[in-house]
Amino acid sequence: MARVRKPESYTNSIITPIYQNTAYYYDDHKTYVKALHEGSITKGRYGRYHNPNWEEVEGRLAQLDEAEDCLLFPSGMSAIYSTLMAFAKSQSCFATTCYLYKNTRRVFENLDKLGFKTLILDNSDLSELMISLDQVSQDINLLFLEIPSNPHLYLADIEKIKKLLEPDTLLVVDSTFASPYNFKPCLWGADVVIHSCTKYLNGHADVVLGSVAGKKEAIDKIRNFRNINGVIPSPRDVFTLGQHLKTFNLRMESLNASGQKLTEFLNSHPLVSKVYYLGLDSHPHRELSKKYFTNGYGGVVTFELKLSKRETSELIDNLKIPYIASNFGSAETYIEQLAPFTYYYLSEEDRKSLNITDSLIRLSIGFNDPVDSIIDDIDCSLARYIATEVH
Repeated sequence: MARVRKPESYTNSIITPIYQNTAYYYDDHKTYVKALHEGSITKGRYGRYHNPNWEEVEGRLAQLDEAEDCLLFPSGMSAIYSTLMAFAKSQSCFATTCYLYKNTRRVFENLDKLGFKTLILDNSDLSELMISLDQVSQDINLLFLEIPSNPHLYLADIEKIKKLLEPDTLLVVDSTFASPYNFKPCLWGADVVIHSCTKYLNGHADVVLGSVAGKKEAIDKIRNFRNINGVIPSPRDVFTLGQHLKTFNLRMESLNASGQKLTEFLNSHPLVSKVYYLGLDSHPHRELSKKYFTNGYGGVVTFELKLSKRETSELIDNLKIPYIASNFGSAETYIEQLAPFTYYYLSEEDRKSLNITDSLIRLSIGFNDPVDSIIDDIDCSLARYIATEVH
């Protein structure tokens, strides 16, 4: 069968269609020389290297992060691992902090099996973190920070840290819990910023994706790793992300306002012993948040109750609105009792070292749920325990 030229009469579509394909053709050898050898024209080559949906959304994400370039990955964790491996050398020393997403910590704890050295530093105290980094700054090749951290929302002063590091030490920041709407690490010295796009950026709990944005030189190196290893996202998922990004600013504005209001309610409740939210003066890193965060602090609130483990579980079971689930940044409200739900695999001693108590709760506000309804729901569930205390 003779090859058939594809119709190009609909390339004026406002919305980029889904390019569910693996191969791209060239009219003649001059065309592929211009595309592949000279780079004077943009043409795809193969589905592991190029896809119009990727490139469009990557460009939009780079703009959001105010970065030079961006890459998409099939998940946030694949984005993290690919970044680490792209810069790994024999005897590399990677540093991170102890308060961060549990699976990210697991990656670092297992890097020694691959011949790399790992340092895990305490980031709950900003001054102590700077002292620790000063002592090891000449030894590390890459520093990975989660800002804010999961679930306590701790920060790090990346502007000061960048000045402390050696010029060739890569500073990587996972800013999933902030989103580019609230915090732009690249403007403060980060070489690379990572997001689990599954969360705030996509915002509808219907795709799993990750992104890596930053300086072009760094992104090119990570792109080479992606090309070789084939850690690529689905065009259909990327298309979905692109559509949801159109409401990103509106969603974040709503979640920021709701997060602040819920936090103020929790902070004043007699059965709440502690609230972790950067919009509260009681948060240990509140002053630093004023420096870096421009629009607000998101829709995730972590708080601790003056209840037992069993009572905390009962309270969550009695709530009407939140789903007991592990996610955030979407239309639905999610809640989890962290010790038995997320950190159940750790010993009681290890949980204590990470400040994960039996009554610690993480709640993610859904932008479709009125915050006043969420507050009423929590207030009603807590009321029975106030009555019990009185009697």
